[in-house]
Amino acid sequence: MVQRIIPVQSTQIKKDDPLANLIGQFGKWQCIVIATVSLVKLSSGWVQMAIIFLTPNLVFWCQDFGDNSSRVGENGTCYAQCARYAYDSAPFQNTIITQWALVCERTWMASFAQMVLQLGVLLGSVMFGFLSDRYGRKYTFLASITSVIVMGFAVSFPKDYITFAILRFFLGIATSGTMVISFVIVMETVGPKYREICGCLFQIPFLVGHITIPAFAYFYRNWNTYSLAMAVPPLIYLGYFFLLSESPRWLVSVGKVEEATKIVSRAAEMNGLPTEKIEETLKKMSEDIKDKSTDTKPNYGDLIRPGLVLKTAASTTLWMIAGFTYYGFNQYVSQTSPDPFLTVATVGAIQVPAILTSVWLLKHIGRKAAVVTFLALGGLCVLTLGVVPDTFWITLTLGCIGVSCVSIVCTCIYIYTSELFPTVVRNMGMGACSTSMRVGSMIAPFVADLSKTAPWMPTVVFGLAPLVGALVCLLLPETKGTALPDSIRDVEDSA
Repeated sequence: MVQRIIPVQSTQIKKDDPLANLIGQFGKWQCIVIATVSLVKLSSGWVQMAIIFLTPNLVFWCQDFGDNSSRVGENGTCYAQCARYAYDSAPFQNTIITQWALVCERTWMASFAQMVLQLGVLLGSVMFGFLSDRYGRKYTFLASITSVIVMGFAVSFPKDYITFAILRFFLGIATSGTMVISFVIVMETVGPKYREICGCLFQIPFLVGHITIPAFAYFYRNWNTYSLAMAVPPLIYLGYFFLLSESPRWLVSVGKVEEATKIVSRAAEMNGLPTEKIEETLKKMSEDIKDKSTDTKPNYGDLIRPGLVLKTAASTTLWMIAGFTYYGFNQYVSQTSPDPFLTVATVGAIQVPAILTSVWLLKHIGRKAAVVTFLALGGLCVLTLGVVPDTFWITLTLGCIGVSCVSIVCTCIYIYTSELFPTVVRNMGMGACSTSMRVGSMIAPFVADLSKTAPWMPTVVFGLAPLVGALVCLLLPETKGTALPDSIRDVEDSA
């Protein structure tokens, strides 16, 4: 299988991209599309990192033992006969822990609130990936951003914990739709020459959301007003109903040439390129795709066809390991400071240079080499933590390097994976990979908890996982400088 995949490198690099020739590699039209679509990553950062300030560390004690006595329990101690606990949640006024008494035998419910969010993201990746490939990028994207707005406001006013958890689940589904579809739109908009830089810079708004979320928590110390404050900015997404157009590459892939011609003509005109022979070229593209396609509509079963099965298996494994290590590394670094506002902002800020570095890496050394190198480096940094002295500055430095490495990997695999799958199943492929990442992110907290019984175990597991990922990546072909494959036959013919 590996020997059949290797020739892809030389075959695909020579392939021309007719759509990029019509609208240009990058111009005014692409700039507008990317600048507007990437805004959804802000709310993605807020939604996924919100739990840090919804469930912060706090001091609790038994205030009422139910026996009319005046005795008070010790801090952090659970009592079977305790009727009511009291809390010192400073610097916060109210959290979901104090709201619904999520301590002692109810402690798991605080973590469960994040788990159901990630479960929603997992299911949303599959659902929106399928819908987007079947019904188009535009309308499924509009459905997802509408759901983000509605669920964002709803999650601020639940009457009980169960309602809160259910709303978090649906918020996760909606958020996943915006993440998966927006990235595919960007990758289908720019030409191969600018795919690296646009794919990397597309991740910056997520980190801006990561960095700014402490500001919401600092000014809004009650969990419901904090949630409400984060729900207001996404109202700007309603502008997509007036600005967003369908992906012309998807329109061509499903035979809607006339509609694609209007969009491509407008894009070419905005970029100062000739508009002659656009419809003729798009018709030929559509006919080529149709000739290489079957009569059945694409589905997730296509991801395990002979030309795609290895790519699907390797890509989903890479994404699961990336999600597992990303959340594991971030959890470690977040525990290095008693100030949650400073810690969360710092963890987000140190990833910005890493993403900017990804642009150069993808451009000059390629996708495969970048992913393999930084998976290995990140894994070695974590393994080193198990043998170096337990000194604050040493552990902090190695932890920060590990976060930067895995951030580079996460940025690279977004671009890498989008180039491995053909247009007709690209969103489904990205959805399957995103699903795998959520599985990894859901496992990470349980591995971190092993430190209570086996302190050496999290370091070994978080360190070895990236090394395994580096070996898996060696099975994939390089895609640097290639045209995006449009049909499954394109992939099978090049294998």
